[in-house]
Amino acid sequence: FMNKSFFKRVLFVLLYLMLAILGIVLIMIPVVFISSLVSDFSFLMLLNLFLNTLYICNYFIVIKKLLSIIKTTDTTPFIFNNVKNFKIMGYCLCINSIFEFIIGYKGSQNIGNIQILATDIGALTPTMIVCFISALMCFVIAEIFSKAIEIKEDNDLTI
Repeated sequence: FMNKSFFKRVLFVLLYLMLAILGIVLIMIPVVFISSLVSDFSFLMLLNLFLNTLYICNYFIVIKKLLSIIKTTDTTPFIFNNVKNFKIMGYCLCINSIFEFIIGYKGSQNIGNIQILATDIGALTPTMIVCFISALMCFVIAEIFSKAIEIKEDNDLTI
């Protein structure tokens, strides 16, 4: 049976690795788009640059919030800051699920192999569904943490 701190360290390493990869992608997106904007400037390309950057930034924020939540497990995770962190993660994932929805319905030729409820104009994708369910889970966990904090504060006052 493994130590809890081992799993926590592995989780930290994985999250920091993902953060580094997203950081590199955030640096590379403008470079790639600027080089393509020089040859073919259009408002659509500029909008695409902005939306892609926002999409990656949202995942960057989610990972940063996860790291800050994990760091609170050394003392107590049941603090209002973690409720706020879960809600922020939920909003970021909701925005990304909307992006996934737009990508999924802008044309069926741009969709990956797996399609759910496919039509001629697009389909739901597993990424869209997972992102939306993850956002809902973040909001539910935020409410659970909020209730746990209320119960903890009531217990602290009665003792």
